[in-house]
Amino acid sequence: MKQESCHPVKPNLTPAGAALAGFLPGARRGGGYLDWFPVVLVMGMVWRRRWWRFIIGGINRPLIFMAIFAWNIGGSSAAGGYLEFLIPGLVIMSAVTASYTDLVGWFTQRRVYRRELDEYLLAPISNTSLLVGHVLGGGGKGFLIALMVFLTAHFSVVKFSFSFLLLAQLLIVSLAFACLAVAVAMVAGGDKEMLMFTNLIIFPMTFFCGTFFPVEQLPGPFAALSRGLPLTAATYNLRALALTGVNHFSWLGQSAGWLAALYLAAYLLLKIKRED
Repeated sequence: MKQESCHPVKPNLTPAGAALAGFLPGARRGGGYLDWFPVVLVMGMVWRRRWWRFIIGGINRPLIFMAIFAWNIGGSSAAGGYLEFLIPGLVIMSAVTASYTDLVGWFTQRRVYRRELDEYLLAPISNTSLLVGHVLGGGGKGFLIALMVFLTAHFSVVKFSFSFLLLAQLLIVSLAFACLAVAVAMVAGGDKEMLMFTNLIIFPMTFFCGTFFPVEQLPGPFAALSRGLPLTAATYNLRALALTGVNHFSWLGQSAGWLAALYLAAYLLLKIKRED
C-alpha cells in the first residue's frame, strides 16, 4: 500500500499572506502580544512603495481648501478669524479621509475580490491582533497625513498651539475611523455598497460636524443630531486645543467613547465573519 506523505501541502499564498505566515509560525498558535505587528508591517510595505501617492492623495484636498480661502478672503481680520476656525476642521477631515477611505478599500478588495482575507483568518493570529494591526496601520497613516496638514498650516497660514493633548485627540479620531473602516468592510458586499455608505454617511459627516461652520447655526433637529456624531466633539476639541491650548475633557472623553464603540463593533463583525 502506498503511504501518504506526512508533510503538509503548502498553499500558494499571496505576498501579504506569505509575509504574515513567515512572521506567525504555526507553533505560536496561541497568539502573542506582538501578533499585530506583522499586519502593520505588511501594510507599511505596500504603502512604502506608493508613499508619494498616499501623501498627495491625503493632503491635496485640505491644502486646496486652505489655499483658496487664504488667497480670496485672507486680507481682512474677519477672514483671518475664519481661517483659524476652518483649518482645524480641515485637519480633522484629512484624518478621517486618510484613515477611513484607504483602509475600507483595502479591506473590501481583499475580502470580496482577492480573497486574501481568508489567508489572514486562517493564520495563527487572534481576532484582536488582526483588528489592532489593521487599525494601527490605517489610523497611523491618517494621523501622519493630518499632522502634515496641520504643520503646513501652522508654518504657512496661522500659528497654532501645539501640545501632547492635540496629538492625542488627532490620534483618537484617526483610530476611530479606522475601526469604522474595518466594520464597514466586513458588511459591504463590494465597491458599490462601500461607496454608498461613504457617500451617505462619511461625506456628509465631514461637512456637518463643525468643519466649515458652527453646528449651532444648523436648524434645531440637525444641530442636535450633529452634536452626537463622532466628528463634532473631535473637531471642537482640536480647534480649542489649536487656538487656545485648552483641552475640554468632555469632548476628549466623547471621542474616546466613540473609539471604544467603533472598535467593539469592528471586533464583533470581524468575529462573525471569521466564524462563517
